[in-house]
Amino acid sequence: MSIYPELSGKHALVTGAARGFGKAIALRLAQEGAIVGVNYRRSISDAQSVVEEIKAMGGQAVPFRADIGKEEALDRMFEEIKSLWGRLDIIVANAAFGVPGKLMEATSRYWDITMSASARSLLDLAKRAVPLMNNNWGRIVSITSDGGQKVIPGYGVVGPAKAALESLTRGLAYELAPRGIVVNGVLAGLADTKSARSIPGAHDVIDHAKFHTPMGRIVDGDDIANVVAFLCSNQANMICGQFIVVDGGRNIVG
Repeated sequence: MSIYPELSGKHALVTGAARGFGKAIALRLAQEGAIVGVNYRRSISDAQSVVEEIKAMGGQAVPFRADIGKEEALDRMFEEIKSLWGRLDIIVANAAFGVPGKLMEATSRYWDITMSASARSLLDLAKRAVPLMNNNWGRIVSITSDGGQKVIPGYGVVGPAKAALESLTRGLAYELAPRGIVVNGVLAGLADTKSARSIPGAHDVIDHAKFHTPMGRIVDGDDIANVVAFLCSNQANMICGQFIVVDGGRNIVG
């Protein structure tokens, strides 16, 4: 059931949409009638499964392969988008890739890979998407985590990358607002995902959070997707450069 009819017919690209938060966001936007680009890095089978799920609910979706940390891959993807759609209304920068571990053990290569995929990619996406956003309307939503503001042991250079992503979100919000392009972010609380499980000690942290979150559970994909849909709607027109925290109240507990 659609809540935001203004999203019907809009063209949306969700990065990292083959699984996790990205998949939930892609399905949620499709539920609102958006035509969804399902970006993936490696697994075409997972991406195609999301596309088929969207089509089964009567929606429209297309898989787009690209490693968002590589500019040449983004160029190819956006050429495909321009050829197929000729426009783009919504970008959800969900994909992130980084090498967890201790900061003092991070190599320059780990730094560059993580920063490119988890921070610089937002700017690269915006530069390519904004020219395709017409009629004084556009939405860019980034997805971040606690690691941009707090020390998460074992998060490594992913934390600094998330901090950079948040700063970029605010900067883009300021520059693009006069063009009718609304830029915001979602700070997603801890979820039991493959990415979270890759962090050393994640199992204990996840189990602890399950019993110390005021709402009685940790976050799932639908929680994030619902807020993303709201930020893409016209009801969020005057929210600019902000991050909505979706964590079941975990951050308010000492």
